[in-house]
Order: sequence, then structure tokens, then C-alpha cells
Amino acid sequence: MRKNEHGKGTLSSMIWLAVLALAIYAGVNLWPAYSAHYLLQDKMNELARIGRMPNAEQKIRDGLMKEVNDESLTPYINRPDFVITTSETSRRITVEYDREVNILPGVKKVLHFKGKAEALVAF
Repeated sequence: MRKNEHGKGTLSSMIWLAVLALAIYAGVNLWPAYSAHYLLQDKMNELARIGRMPNAEQKIRDGLMKEVNDESLTPYINRPDFVITTSETSRRITVEYDREVNILPGVKKVLHFKGKAEALVAF
């Protein structure tokens, strides 16, 4: 062992360790909100490609609400929140919602999410 080594940490390294721990904790709390939004966005893109058929909008809304239930987004998104616009050649699905997340103990943040999917409609 060298003469200058005492085996004790400095105050700054302890502070950085605490900051790193808080950042990881915040990331773990934010991940589910962003992950659920990404999966909803993916389902919106998938359902926007459904071709023209009777009751297509109803089937799209049913699929979207199933995804909302699967991802536990029901407190934030209701059936009428999805806006589905179909033209002759394309379809657009949009949704906006807010979700409150506990980032750290005692620290809450409202996240605003916007989802948009656009696709060509097959006949």
C-alpha cells in the first residue's frame, strides 16, 4: 500500500454518487410513461394502415382502446381523444394527453404527449 492512500472517499465523489443515484431513480420513474407512449404510437401507425372497409373507424378505435388498456393509459386517454381523419388516399390519427409522473419523492411533473400517425390507405 502506498503512503498517500488512506481508503477514504472525498466529499465530491460522494456528492456525484448521490447525483447519479437520483438521476437513475428519476429515469426509472420516467421510463414507463415514455415507453407506454411509444407503444401507443406504434399501434397508431399500425392501425392507420387499415384499408377502407365498413366500420373501419370503429375497428381502429377498438384497437386503439385495447392498446390504451394494455398500457394502463386509461386514466389519461378516453375514446373520443383519438381524432381519426380519413381522406381518399390517406388516414391520420392524432391524440394528445397529459400524464403526471413522480420523478423524485415529492417532485411531480406533468408530461404532455402528442401522438400522430399518417399512412396511405389501401383500397
